[in-house]
Formats: sequence, structure tokens, C-alpha cells
Amino acid sequence: MAANVESMFYVRETPWHGLGTKVLEAPASKDALQLAGLNWRVLQEPIYTATEELIDGYRANVRDSDRKVLGVVTDRYRVIQNDEAFAFTDGLLGEGVKYETAGSLQGGRKVWLLAHMPHEYIISGSVPGSCFLIFDAFFANSSLISDISYLHNCRTFPLQHLSYTSLGRAH
Repeated sequence: MAANVESMFYVRETPWHGLGTKVLEAPASKDALQLAGLNWRVLQEPIYTATEELIDGYRANVRDSDRKVLGVVTDRYRVIQNDEAFAFTDGLLGEGVKYETAGSLQGGRKVWLLAHMPHEYIISGSVPGSCFLIFDAFFANSSLISDISYLHNCRTFPLQHLSYTSLGRAH
């Protein structure tokens, strides 16, 4: 498939690729996890050669639901489970978070979620607008969280570039 979508849900408008499950209202995290098909866990397992010798320093990230190998990582890689990603976003944004879309790409190697922030915000004097937080993780290499960004009025701001002084709630 051109879009590389394995599973996903979306709210309201169908994406350009036409894939996924349409829902009428943005769900909270518990329902979003199920609708996105992300209700699986990643196990880290040792890797062996054909002669059954342990390969030190590396592990295979394996999806528990179908035993699919999602990638090979170093021992330093810490898995953030899909439910932990939703819990992190819920905790970061507070009560009232709803999810516009979430799912997996590349056979489960990459997962994403797009959270609609519960308030309108103003960034450095710009016009108040709807804001979203994008969280994506990659299970196939050593880059655990590849991006956490903040969308405001169709502009993307990586979270590390925002400060409390530049981010204010609209009243």
C-alpha cells in the first residue's frame, strides 16, 4: 500500500488514502487504543545466531499479538508501550484530551497518535487556535520516540522549542 498503513482510525474526514476506521467523534485514550488497533505490546527478546550463540548488546522487538519482529535494537533501547504513549499524552495535556487519529505504519514498526488539546492556545502572540499534539514512536531502530510536536494553526512546533512563556492559554 502506498500509505504503509497497517491499522488506524480517523475522525470525520476520510484521509487521502481511504484506509482506516471512521469514527464520528474523537475518542478518549482507552477507546482510541482499541480503534487504532494498537492494543498490543512489544516484547524484547534475545537474538541468537544460526548456531545458537547469543548476540550480545542487541534485542529483537517482537509484537506479542502475532510474534512479528518489528526491529532489532540495542540493549539501551527502552520500549514505550502503546498504552503508555496514550497515558503520557493524557498526563501531559490533562483532562479532556481527545484523539483525532492514531494507528500503526510499516507493519507495526511505527505508531502515531494525534491528540486534540482540550483548550485553545496562543503561541508568542499569534492568533488563538485549535492545537494538537503528535506523538510517534519507532520500534524498528534505536530512535525510540521520533517526534513529539505541537500543531497550532497548521504550523508545527517541536515541544523542545516551546517554553512556558511562549505558550499561553486563550481566555
